[in-house]
Amino acid sequence: MCGITGFFSRDPAAERRESELIAMGEVMRHRGPDAHGSTVLRGVGLHNRRLAILDLSPDGNQPMYSPDGTVALVFNGEIFNWKELRAELEREGVRFKSQSDTEVLVYLWLRHRDGDLSAMLARLNGFFALAIHDRRDDRLFIARDRMGVKPLHYAETARGLVFGSQLKTLLAEGSLARELDPQALLDFLCVRYVPAPRTIWKGARKLPAGHYLLAKRDGRGGLRVAIEKWWDLPELGSRSVKPEAAAEELWELLVDSVRRRMIADVPLGAFLSGGLDSSAVVAAMAQSQGQNVHAITIGFKGWDQSEVEHARIVAQALKIRHTVHELDAAAIDLVDPLAEFFDEPFSDPSAIPTWLLAREARKSVTVALAGDGGDECFAGYRRYRFDQAEHRVRSLLPGPLFQALFKLGGAVWPKGDWLPRRLRAKTTLQNLGREPAAAYFRSVSQMDVAEARALLHPDLRSAVADHDPSAEHRRWYDAAPAADSLGRALYADFHTWLPEYVLAKTDRATMAVSLEAREPLLDWRLVEFAAALPSDMKLREGVGKWLFKRAAAAHLPAHTIARGKQGFAPPLKEWVKRELAKGAPFQSPRSADPVAVAQALARHRSGLRDLSEPLYALRVLSAFERRWLDPAQA
Repeated sequence: MCGITGFFSRDPAAERRESELIAMGEVMRHRGPDAHGSTVLRGVGLHNRRLAILDLSPDGNQPMYSPDGTVALVFNGEIFNWKELRAELEREGVRFKSQSDTEVLVYLWLRHRDGDLSAMLARLNGFFALAIHDRRDDRLFIARDRMGVKPLHYAETARGLVFGSQLKTLLAEGSLARELDPQALLDFLCVRYVPAPRTIWKGARKLPAGHYLLAKRDGRGGLRVAIEKWWDLPELGSRSVKPEAAAEELWELLVDSVRRRMIADVPLGAFLSGGLDSSAVVAAMAQSQGQNVHAITIGFKGWDQSEVEHARIVAQALKIRHTVHELDAAAIDLVDPLAEFFDEPFSDPSAIPTWLLAREARKSVTVALAGDGGDECFAGYRRYRFDQAEHRVRSLLPGPLFQALFKLGGAVWPKGDWLPRRLRAKTTLQNLGREPAAAYFRSVSQMDVAEARALLHPDLRSAVADHDPSAEHRRWYDAAPAADSLGRALYADFHTWLPEYVLAKTDRATMAVSLEAREPLLDWRLVEFAAALPSDMKLREGVGKWLFKRAAAAHLPAHTIARGKQGFAPPLKEWVKRELAKGAPFQSPRSADPVAVAQALARHRSGLRDLSEPLYALRVLSAFERRWLDPAQA
């Protein structure tokens, strides 16, 4: 696990120094505190910050080179089938110098560089962001893993191409302008994060999950940059299989995925929340390793949503070592230090307890297995159930007349956060009046586009008058290789929500404390297996993760299987209440309209609207601006 960064200058004669690379790497020292290394040649630089996990000796340091010196490689991640690949290469005559998966990548490139680069990447079982400079034909190759577990950003500037694991490395290089992208701001206010390929900076982009970028100089001071998709989900719901056989196959896949992810030369444990996903991962660890498993749980004193007791039930049933950290209630003040590591606005409040969990876990382990991905693979979120119900209603009441009636009903129905839950029908009525893709996008949003646009400063508002934040989400929803609404929703989430929201949170929170997180539920074999299952094996009679629960039932307490999804959400309403009770002025971002913010505060204080989520998003945006918008503070 590491952080990588580098540049590819337009002019091969450009004078570039190693000190530039060191400065770029220094801002993400937390991603790799154990070692660092650089290479600069003909205007091309690669840099690595290393968190040593496999082969702790200097032989595992990066960059790594081919024997003839034509290939230099830096790599962030883990390849879990590297031993099989190494054995194959050894049979072909390769002699290795290290016990590192990175060296295997060098020789794979040598085998594939004149052929299908997608085929090379498809051989890898793991998560990664990597960069290769092939000096033979002077090209730069950067790639991101199938699921987007590891981040990778890039920008084309006047000097050339610059890339890095985090946006802050691009800023440290110096040629990326600190100019906010108004469209990214609107996206963020709607969905809490900035979806790929956009970033918060106008000139920078995220390389999407399952894509690679190939850059070459054209000899005239320009660059030829091509981006290709090298992996995608297979057709959803394409497989016919009996539940008993599918459940058995699923558990076998999970156990093998976990077994592969337990290989490390440093202490290893697991996050245990007490929910189904993390509990199943820990149960599979115990099946592979017996009682020699260390699970870590975090709770907050006085927090009625704490899952500590649920985690204890699982740990006792599995007879494993279990460490519980119960902390004082996390405060909204932690938004400010997190802006250093989430170098893009990100307003999921569970980022704070995730960071605190990682910080406590790092005291005893360097690698932790996590349960990310289960909800997206097996339809665990409640919104899938609601979306399916809305589709049934639309099918019973078709036609534009009914759509218009639902739109009208949604418009006149009060927002009613003060109403009993069963009477809060406004969003449902509005969704029934929308077409399916728009309705589903609204279910993953924290506010609608009109509300979000109204919060922006007037100077920015005009720039997003025609921007549709749902466009990227809709692109995936409409392109889904699926025959039903659940498949389309899962496909869209897999390309937006999962990599840039769920996995971005885990990556930034864990790497902030130099901890590697591994996600067994996102092994590509398990993901493709889940995608091919019929929808009614994921969501059946209102029960999400139907098959997953069936597969795990023999290995976990009945209490764990029967529990509904709780999530890792902290008491956001209490946090915002505490923030507003400080007496100091609300920390509003400069990119927001102060009049609109004042009005939102007044509505929230009146009790008629609960605007905790939008206010928290504004607080996060304010912390981001103070840390990153002013170069003097960076």
